[in-house]
Amino acid sequence: MSEEAGGREHAHLDEVGEAARRAEHLRAVGRLDDAERVARAGLTADPDDPRLLGALSAVLLNAQRHEEGLAAADAAVAALPDGERGHRLRALHLSMLGRHEEAVQAGYRCVTLLPEEPAAATGYARTLQRAGRLGDALRVAQRVVELAPDAADSHLLLADIASDMPDPRSRAVARRAYEQTLRLDPENAAARHDLAVLDAVGHRPARALRGLIEAGRMDPAEPTTIRTVAAVLWQLSWRLRIWLLVATIGQIAAAQTVTGSRIAAAVVLAASAGLGLLTLRDLPRQALPVVRGAIRTDRALTATYLALAYCVLVYVLILVSGFGFMAVTVWVVLIGLGWLALIIRIFRRRR
Repeated sequence: MSEEAGGREHAHLDEVGEAARRAEHLRAVGRLDDAERVARAGLTADPDDPRLLGALSAVLLNAQRHEEGLAAADAAVAALPDGERGHRLRALHLSMLGRHEEAVQAGYRCVTLLPEEPAAATGYARTLQRAGRLGDALRVAQRVVELAPDAADSHLLLADIASDMPDPRSRAVARRAYEQTLRLDPENAAARHDLAVLDAVGHRPARALRGLIEAGRMDPAEPTTIRTVAAVLWQLSWRLRIWLLVATIGQIAAAQTVTGSRIAAAVVLAASAGLGLLTLRDLPRQALPVVRGAIRTDRALTATYLALAYCVLVYVLILVSGFGFMAVTVWVVLIGLGWLALIIRIFRRRR
C-alpha cells in the first residue's frame, strides 16, 4: 500500500472512530435520536465497522427497539467475531425479547472472551437474572463486585439481583449492597429508591417513606417514585387503622363517665400525635408536597386519609364534650375502610 493510500485509510479510521465516540456520547446524555443519526451516517460510509454497529445497537437498546438492535449486534459479531461488546449487546437484546436460552449463551460467550472485564460479567448477570436463574446471576454479580469493587454500579447490580430472591438472607445481602452503592455514589437515585422499596417490603413504612422522598429529590422525573410512595402510605394507613381500632375499644370501655371519656380521648390523641411525630420527624422538608401528590393520585387513598382525619376529629369532639359513645362512629368508619381496602386490593390484583 502506498504512503498516500495508507494516509487515506488512517484518516478514514479516525473519522469512523470519531463518529462512534460521538454516538456513544450522545447516547450517554440521553440524546438517542441524534446518537442514532450519527451512527447511521457513519455506517453509510463503512457499513461493516464493528464500533459503529456496536454504538447503533447500544442506542437501540436504550430506545427499547430490540429487534433492530439485535440485527445491529448480529452484524457487529459478524464483523468482529471475537469482539466482546457485540456478543454482550446481542445477549441483552435477546434477553429483552424473551429469548433467554440464546441470551444466556451469548452472555457466556462474553465472559469467555474477556473473563476479567466487568462489563462482560455485568451483561451475563443481567441475562441470567431475566432468565430466572437468580442463583447463577447472584454468583456472577458477586464476581462483578470482585472485578470492580469501587464502582457503584457493581454493588447496585448485586443488590438488584439479591433483592429479587425470596430467601431472607438474600435481602440482607441486597441491603448491604444498596448501602455500599450509596456510600460510593450518594446521589444514586435508583439505589435510594430500591432500598426504600426493600424497607417497604420489610414493613418499615416510615423508613421507606424517607428513602422515597430522598430518591424523588435525586431524580424528580422518575414516575415510579410517586406510585411507590402511595404504596407506602397504604401501609401506614393500615397501622393507623389498627391503632385506632384498639384505641376505640378502650374509649368505649371508658365511656361510662364524662371524666373517663375525656381522659381516654386525651390519651388517644396524645398517643396518636406521638406516633405521628415518630414517623414524620426524620422526613426531609420536601416530603409534604410528595406525600400530598401521592395521595391525590389515588382516590381510594384520598378517601382513606380523609376518613382517618374524621376519626381523629371525633376524638377531639369527645375530649371537648365528654360523650365517649361517639367513638362508635369511629368503629363504623374503620370497618368501612377495611372493606374498602380489601375491595381495592382484589380489584388491583385482578387488573
